[in-house]
Amino acid sequence: MARLAWLVQMLVLLTALPVSAETAYNSGQRRVALVIGVGGYSKVPPLPNPPNDARAVAASLRELGFEVTELIDPSHAGMRLAEPDFVDRLIDADVALLFYAGHSIQIDGSSYLVPTDAGLTRLADVPAQMFELSRIVNRMDRLAKTKIVILDACRDNPFLNALLEDSKATGSAVKVGQGLATMDTLVDGKDLQPTELDTYGTVVAYAAAPGKVALDGDGVNSPYTAALLRHIGEPGLEIGRLFRQVAADVIDQTGGNQKPEYLVKLTGEFHFRNPEPGECDTLAAEPLNNLSIKGVDFDAIDTAKAIPACRKAVEGDPENPRLLHNLARALDAAHQYEASIPYYRQAADKGYIHALNNLGVMYINGQGVKQDFAAGNALLKRARSLGHLQARVNMQGTDFSVLFKAPEFAEVQKRLIAGGFLSGQADGNFGPGTKAALQQYQRANKLAEKGISLETLDHMNLVSVIPAFSLQ
Repeated sequence: MARLAWLVQMLVLLTALPVSAETAYNSGQRRVALVIGVGGYSKVPPLPNPPNDARAVAASLRELGFEVTELIDPSHAGMRLAEPDFVDRLIDADVALLFYAGHSIQIDGSSYLVPTDAGLTRLADVPAQMFELSRIVNRMDRLAKTKIVILDACRDNPFLNALLEDSKATGSAVKVGQGLATMDTLVDGKDLQPTELDTYGTVVAYAAAPGKVALDGDGVNSPYTAALLRHIGEPGLEIGRLFRQVAADVIDQTGGNQKPEYLVKLTGEFHFRNPEPGECDTLAAEPLNNLSIKGVDFDAIDTAKAIPACRKAVEGDPENPRLLHNLARALDAAHQYEASIPYYRQAADKGYIHALNNLGVMYINGQGVKQDFAAGNALLKRARSLGHLQARVNMQGTDFSVLFKAPEFAEVQKRLIAGGFLSGQADGNFGPGTKAALQQYQRANKLAEKGISLETLDHMNLVSVIPAFSLQ
């Protein structure tokens, strides 16, 4: 949306951003995967399905263009030996995927994969017998652009009772659980630890809620892997929608006893099998897309052609968030703001990050909707939290001080005084002292030093003081 400048005095916010490998159409995209299935346990009851699950997933991924390293029933030594080869493959990978099926345990919040020869009776033996998930996750994070971790590994902890007894006998404060530990920092993007995936460019899917137990199933595959295999090859199925459908299938098939969870934080779309771009995409798709087409800049949309083409596309696939967004863009470009809002909203409600950004700007600008800074800010924050580059620019790039007068400046000063960054009275004079204090506040809170931006106002809880304005 090249007309997204919120203030006529400011530069247009939406500039031509470079297309990253993660968000660009994936012509020549390099995909690598490590697929592990462990069921032939020698010291605990075996699991029949994980090897079947891993073989089937590996076959599907190869058909979808992945270079696959496949491990079936590896020992602890086998897992360790496979690690450096996979790490070598990660170098310069556009997409890296880890799939694991088998037993897992969690100890003190860390997740461990259980190889075939594991026979734990003491907590002290964990490093020598278990394979810590973070060993692979760390390397994926550092070396690959897009990271996908799929864990059908929430089956029960076969060592739980023995480890709890050992913990009690030794007086250890170590916490032992079943299933997998959660990666909490993936949710809010704060305080990332060295053993956790980066927030952006990340997809993590659990067969069951962290700490809960998944079912091995009575069929050839587990309920979760069976659902994944049904949907992973569907053309044009965006990864968020894929895991929603997988979760719905599993909940239905298990009568609600197993509830998968997933997290998607990507700056653009990802499809295991790309959609076939139609006329609507050719005429109105975002420049950052995964469609093997260039996309169209906002000001270059031929609205006379794009609107009817996208209406027809939406009629044929009314739940597709990409097509809903394309239609909204076309209407928006034609200055049919009110008509664009329902389509932006439908796409945003489905988690389509481009729509979250654009709808947020519509609320800030008051175009097609009543101006609502709180609503716009919330949408932009959500898009930004999911890695949308332009949402970050929108939150950092406009200095609202051009609209402010003494009362608004005084509110900012009160926050600076309360935080110890400014002394004296809140007199509403935005002079050198206040400006220097604002910069100190922004540095201390790791905010962009670009005036009184939406990001800064949000951090100060002062979005409500922005005066109404019009782009007319």
